Amino acid sequence: MTVRYLRPFVLSCCLFSSASAIAAEYSPIPSVARMTDVAKAEVPFNLAELKTNWKKRIMAMRAAGIMPFIDIESNLGENLDIKRFARDMDQEGVALIAFSGIAMGRGWSDAARYAVAADPWRYIPAGDGGLPPDWKNDPLGFVQKTRDHVVKEGYPLMGEYEFRHYPSPDQVQRGNLNRDERLPIDGPAGHALFQLAEETGLSFQIHEEIEDQFLAPLESMLARYPKAKVIWCHLAQMRYQDRNTIYGPEYVRQLIEKYPNLYFDLFSGPPGVIYTPSGEYPGKYWDVSSGRLKPEWAKLIADHPWRFMTALDLNPFIMNAFSKKVAAQRAVLDSLPAEVQEIVAYKAAWKLLFNEDFAQ
Repeated sequence: MTVRYLRPFVLSCCLFSSASAIAAEYSPIPSVARMTDVAKAEVPFNLAELKTNWKKRIMAMRAAGIMPFIDIESNLGENLDIKRFARDMDQEGVALIAFSGIAMGRGWSDAARYAVAADPWRYIPAGDGGLPPDWKNDPLGFVQKTRDHVVKEGYPLMGEYEFRHYPSPDQVQRGNLNRDERLPIDGPAGHALFQLAEETGLSFQIHEEIEDQFLAPLESMLARYPKAKVIWCHLAQMRYQDRNTIYGPEYVRQLIEKYPNLYFDLFSGPPGVIYTPSGEYPGKYWDVSSGRLKPEWAKLIADHPWRFMTALDLNPFIMNAFSKKVAAQRAVLDSLPAEVQEIVAYKAAWKLLFNEDFAQ
């Protein structure tokens, strides 16, 4: 790792260290460490009240000279030390996290309800997406489970659904290769999920590896369900480059211009970190020498900022990487023109989730 790669990350860390003295003023720190020590939030969620809290928190960070951002995609569990993590979020200038629970074979996780009850300032409740392994084991049944919970309980985001997913780097490190999953996006469960999204107007996330063979089926679904709001996770994250001859900034530009229902989150493997099974750097939008976005990717995002959102892709096994993940997203934002940074950092997510502009 070179000094040139580290520079944007160091600048971001220094910026937030200087703001830490007033971090407690952003919003109250939870009174409990274990979220399950409080009763679950009542449902349907009181989004009007929650949005008031969330907006105050964002504005407090802005007033302190911090660029707040919303993490649109993280899968967290009930064992999170919510008091300690609140301080970590304040230290790093992370305004909100879309909190998706982990069912672990129980059929559904109510972790987001606990999180919102314990800390109604920092978490946007998201459906758990069946990760893992409920979506994999019974995808059609889990679409019905999603309807039963997400729709009836008033979640503003359905969660992340895996169609093609290779083992994540932390799983490879632990020798856990069971997440090597494949479910056709244009199969029965995919159609049921897209139909549910179109009926309700709720957005959902997909994990679909970037390979030639998966692009046409995805485009077919986007065209068939034009009102289904789809967030494709991990812009330009390619774990096996030789399996892609199509995807690149110009192809993504064509997708954006053709399908107004398609969005992207901006987490991708950081520069300098190799995906062991392939021996490649998965984050193809990085200029590894500078630690910033390649110009063609930065221009794409700047031209269509309302279609891109910051993300951290956290899970319970990698919480010690929180600061590094934040720094990577700061480097993404720092690569963009100043006039679009706020859009990508939080305004685009706010508009997508709540169907309204972030009013100051």
